[in-house]
Amino acid sequence: MRHPALSPKHRSILVATLAAASLSSASGCTRLDSLWSRVTAPDAAAPIDAALSLTIDPSIPPHADDDAGGSALDPDDAGAMGDDDASADAGPVDAGPRTMITALGWRTGIVEAPQSNAHWIGYVRAGGQIAIVRGPVGNDGCPARSDMRGAGWYEVEGSGFVCVGPLAMLTSVLGNRPITRRLPTPPDIDAAMPFTYARNTRAAAIYRWLPSEDEEREVEPERYAPRVAAGDVDGGAVVGDASAPVVPGAVALTATDAGRGPDAQVRIEDLEGAAGTPLLRRILRGMYVSLNREARAPGGSSFWHTQSGGYIRSSALSTLRGDGFFQGIALDAQHHLPIGVALSTVTSTYQANGRSMSPTGRVPRLAIIQLADEPPVTVGNEQYYHTAEGYFLRSRQVRVITRHEPPVDLSSPDEKWIDVNLDHQSVVAYEGARPVYVTVASTGRRNRSNPDENYETVQGAFRILSKHVATTMDGNSANDGPYSIEDVPWVMYFEGSFALHGAFWHNGFGAMRSHGCVNMS
Repeated sequence: MRHPALSPKHRSILVATLAAASLSSASGCTRLDSLWSRVTAPDAAAPIDAALSLTIDPSIPPHADDDAGGSALDPDDAGAMGDDDASADAGPVDAGPRTMITALGWRTGIVEAPQSNAHWIGYVRAGGQIAIVRGPVGNDGCPARSDMRGAGWYEVEGSGFVCVGPLAMLTSVLGNRPITRRLPTPPDIDAAMPFTYARNTRAAAIYRWLPSEDEEREVEPERYAPRVAAGDVDGGAVVGDASAPVVPGAVALTATDAGRGPDAQVRIEDLEGAAGTPLLRRILRGMYVSLNREARAPGGSSFWHTQSGGYIRSSALSTLRGDGFFQGIALDAQHHLPIGVALSTVTSTYQANGRSMSPTGRVPRLAIIQLADEPPVTVGNEQYYHTAEGYFLRSRQVRVITRHEPPVDLSSPDEKWIDVNLDHQSVVAYEGARPVYVTVASTGRRNRSNPDENYETVQGAFRILSKHVATTMDGNSANDGPYSIEDVPWVMYFEGSFALHGAFWHNGFGAMRSHGCVNMS
């Protein structure tokens, strides 16, 4: 199994984003991950406990998982770590077949050499496991607790080294210690989406720990305030909202949808809680979180523990279904280019009837249809494509995806590369000249008459910079307001903050709608 969070940078894939229009100057779909961009910058190195010790770049506010703490350990977990007899834990452990390491840090680094300040080439998320090749092979720059057994550097599968120390333990040594109850569940890398997700249905708070009722009253006083009828506004309630509480000054961060009304003036930075307080951050309606497990607060209220380490009331969330995601199609002898994708809400099928076409039925939106390898026919003022099953589709109701020649600078005849066509909103994965997978996507919204609403995807030929099982994407939009989606899945950055990634929050594939990234399902 590959690293469960990131593949090393040298396993690159060429990405070609093509369109008939001129080059875009958009900035991308999210703020770059501050920790990852710093530890992988040219000539940059970070200690193995960087997830704990790296200072926050003042120009880039921390992500929720940075602020939640570099490790799943709290100070009061020190005793829990030492529950077992320390003398029994002391000493090295030989790495046998399929010995595993469990990550305790929200991001436990994989470095290129077993030494202090080595370059990061990947990481493992908290709760994730990775197999050992050999070790320990030294402890330079790998600090360890006195009661930890088997500390030191280990070479891991897929390349690189992990420090068994402050942010990782041998899985066999970790056992059933109390800390295991706080680790998030690892991603399901074989599923369409790696986590369970939920949409926030109202303004809410994400807490650093399971809050008491007093802490909830302090952080969310509007939930406990008296409610007023529509139009009876006093002290800051939202006009026309019959359920609005009377809380002076609370409206700016808690009322209405993100990007609408008062929240249009809110920035993502304004939602962060102060260090040391129960509030990790506020979350607006329409934002998304990834879920770990359900928990009960001291007063009995139901909360979800998120993958980033926070706690949010279950009543504020609508869990998304894990099935029904649109998927592209693998190409083989039966399925080959050209492929048609039905994009109209109603896509009719036709049969030839002399000099006219007669409707025979319909196909659902996003249906993938094998087309005959022949040019379209013109009947009247319309063009129609012949399908392999014998019926015809009207050209303006179907997106036709065809083969493209590989770039001239492939490193080998069978190198993998991805063709993203911005005009057709299509994605084709190739191995050399052979197309192997096809789907439709949603790229950046285009509005060249208004720079504030122009999110065009950058065009050109790029190589994949890094691959992540999931990463949080958030930021500020001049027209949409702040947005936040935790653990956007299957992310591959190819230019700055532009990336190809999965999208579970919409099904509008085949049309431009993103903030610059290439959305896929």
